[in-house]
Amino acid sequence: MNYSFEAKNFRQMFDLAVSEGIDTSPLAQQVENSPERLIEAMLQAIDVMARAEADIAADGDIGEKDITEIGDYVMTLIEGLLGHAQTGTDSRSMTQVRALTRLTLPVAMWVARCGGRLDKLELVVNALADYANELRKPEDLAELTGAVATILPAVSDAVRQDLEQANPMRPWRILNLNYCIIATRSHDPGLIEAAYDVLVKNLPQDARSFFKEGLQQMDAIGYPESVREVLDRYDKLWGAESTLH
Repeated sequence: MNYSFEAKNFRQMFDLAVSEGIDTSPLAQQVENSPERLIEAMLQAIDVMARAEADIAADGDIGEKDITEIGDYVMTLIEGLLGHAQTGTDSRSMTQVRALTRLTLPVAMWVARCGGRLDKLELVVNALADYANELRKPEDLAELTGAVATILPAVSDAVRQDLEQANPMRPWRILNLNYCIIATRSHDPGLIEAAYDVLVKNLPQDARSFFKEGLQQMDAIGYPESVREVLDRYDKLWGAESTLH
């Protein structure tokens, strides 16, 4: 599966997500936040993203700030549409929420590959988790691991400061932990090592417990010996109280 932004495919994903309409909510009383206006704005934004990508490919000068602002704007549009879709509790609404949430992954990939920065992570983390829960084949999980590896370096410095450490569900923490979980499930030692190195760097306070708990699950889940060897090595390197600060 290709998680990158491609205007034609992204437009098809978006059209499918809104094909049955968006439920109205009190927000719809505000014209600028109506589903119709949000959909119109999203279609225009897709064209903007495609043109920006083409300009960059042609050595055009598009700054980090502009790419970041476009990405933030598109994420805000998706959030607005989700605000309407989430007013319903039927299966159609839940399917729509899932489809809209998944749109954030190619947007994040677009921002990362065009040199922008990501400030909004929550929906991206949810989209990654949704894909990870669905995938079973190691090769598919390896591809998803690659998507996370592309996104992580693009996360903004403000988010990387990780100031809300008292919140275990903060998107930055979940993104890093899920990177390691998805990589482990890929059974690819190279991808696993890369993810574990990032975890040690970004969340040293969580790395020790992650490696220890991972080893405890090896037998229960039935991972290959090559995966166990990597996890055992990282646990020995970083599992002791004196190795991480």
